[in-house]
Amino acid sequence: MIARHVNNKAFFAAGIIAVAASATAQDAFSKEATTNAPTSNRVASKPQTTRPTEFTFTAFGDAGWAETHTARAPYSAGFKKAFDRFNQKQNTLGDINYINWETSIGTQCDQFWASHSPSTYAFLTHPRELEDAIKLGFNAIGLANNHSFDCVKSREGNGPIQTHRFISKLEKSHPNTVFSGVFANEREEPAKKEITLKQGTVPVTFLSAYAGGNRSHCANISCTINLSKEKQAFADKKRLRILALHSWNKSSHQSLKAILRQWIQDDLVDIAIGTGPHIAETIEVVNTKHGKKILATSLGNFIHPSLAAQPNNAVLQTTWTIDPVSKEPKLLKANALKVSCDGTTCINTGTRKLH
Repeated sequence: MIARHVNNKAFFAAGIIAVAASATAQDAFSKEATTNAPTSNRVASKPQTTRPTEFTFTAFGDAGWAETHTARAPYSAGFKKAFDRFNQKQNTLGDINYINWETSIGTQCDQFWASHSPSTYAFLTHPRELEDAIKLGFNAIGLANNHSFDCVKSREGNGPIQTHRFISKLEKSHPNTVFSGVFANEREEPAKKEITLKQGTVPVTFLSAYAGGNRSHCANISCTINLSKEKQAFADKKRLRILALHSWNKSSHQSLKAILRQWIQDDLVDIAIGTGPHIAETIEVVNTKHGKKILATSLGNFIHPSLAAQPNNAVLQTTWTIDPVSKEPKLLKANALKVSCDGTTCINTGTRKLH
């Protein structure tokens, strides 16, 4: 589920010395004359400068493609069709695109966590629907949320193990995509990936974690109860560091917001994202002594056929550069798109400049 580090350095040195040649009998004199030539007559080499890598990062809220309690997940290219309708101008996605995929992944489920009722939901997305999202450009997939354990029994694996099984296959087919949130071995988290773009490589450290669950529930799901173990991996500032948390009630969302702010203050993260309340909250550009950071405590909803109509959602759009000296990412621009969603239909209703 993880790809590892690549670090390249290039050194360039060149010199051009013009040597005038005369008759064979005057070779010795010519060499001496060249050696003693004035400095102004020599051709000086120009130092090579490294152009900074500029890239864009976008983030979307709660998304997925599933009807509740569907034991055999169908494939209909539904997410792709819905996104194409939303993105008709093809100007929404960036180079790195995060989405919170709020379902389990698999083709069949023998037992959901609860029986079907008006107040219970259980989602299973066919892996090809998620693969369609990846092909569209979503390449930072968050999988830790309160639906990660919706399918408790399946021949494909129970709970998050089922999702992890299909994610492992998708990662092999799409090596430029980073997944986080479920794991077979806790050493897989946080996810680290060198994402290759046309303009260069962006090293990414990414963790999707659920602000809920006990130790049994979180045995194969990244959860905030285990978050302290991940801090060391986020200490490397020469990477784009993304922490994405998902809450499930008011209390856990307050905890989510406190954690995101603390990680920004401790210079452990460049982009701090929250989801869960199904409604957008204010996105902030936070000025710190370490530079400008993004805090988006809730992005609200995005495309998901089982989510209720809700007009207050957000898509985060940012532009970054990799500093050629420090190699650290620096925020250049930030915008928030206001998005109205009604299940499978989302509409961009305006843009607000943040930075």
